Amino acid sequence: MSRVPSGDSAGADLLAAAAAGGRVASSPFLPPREADAWSARLRAAGVGVTVDGGRPGAERRVVTAHPLEVPVAGPRLAALWFAGARDEGTVRAALRAGGVDADAIGDVLVDDRGASAVVTADVLATAGRVRPAGEPGVEVPLNALAQARERTRAAVVPSLRVDALGAKAFGVSRSWFAKGIAAGRVHVNGSQVSKSAEAAEGDEVWADGLGRFRVTAVHGETRRGNLKVTIEVEQG
Repeated sequence: MSRVPSGDSAGADLLAAAAAGGRVASSPFLPPREADAWSARLRAAGVGVTVDGGRPGAERRVVTAHPLEVPVAGPRLAALWFAGARDEGTVRAALRAGGVDADAIGDVLVDDRGASAVVTADVLATAGRVRPAGEPGVEVPLNALAQARERTRAAVVPSLRVDALGAKAFGVSRSWFAKGIAAGRVHVNGSQVSKSAEAAEGDEVWADGLGRFRVTAVHGETRRGNLKVTIEVEQG
């Protein structure tokens, strides 16, 4: 499996070409809008897509393109626990200083006991020697990370407008979610949208501070003219 550098949409095109040629290729860890944009571009190219950040609700994720006959693919991800570490920036800086490329580092989660960093498994040996708070990193199961919520929701919405969908996905008011759109904090497939924007089946929506959702199915209208949809929601 090869890894394509991050960058503009040309990186996604390289992944698509690899998958079309029967190979599996992955991006490095990408920020939310870039990962969503690459995923949408790959789906449009008709190849298989797997996106993984090591946990539901992850902000930084790896995008993998693969032939359609391969159901799921991607690099192995791992989590390192740094006891006593108190700051995300310190952990990232220590990993970089220790020889870990920034593109191999996913989310860093901090609590009152220390910090966990998601990394690609190929850098575990190097990353495990890093001591941001005096102690070396210890590999822990990914499911030991701070829990996030992942659920599938069936909903009835008046339309496929992003504000209506977002309100249902995150259990907030439509007007409140619309304020986030107006502030530029909501993106569909990596692109900032306007208040009147709609999301189609398969689109992925990222809302800063809330998480992401994907419209997995539009089932048709109710008797009152509303739409029945299925939404997959991830909240960190």
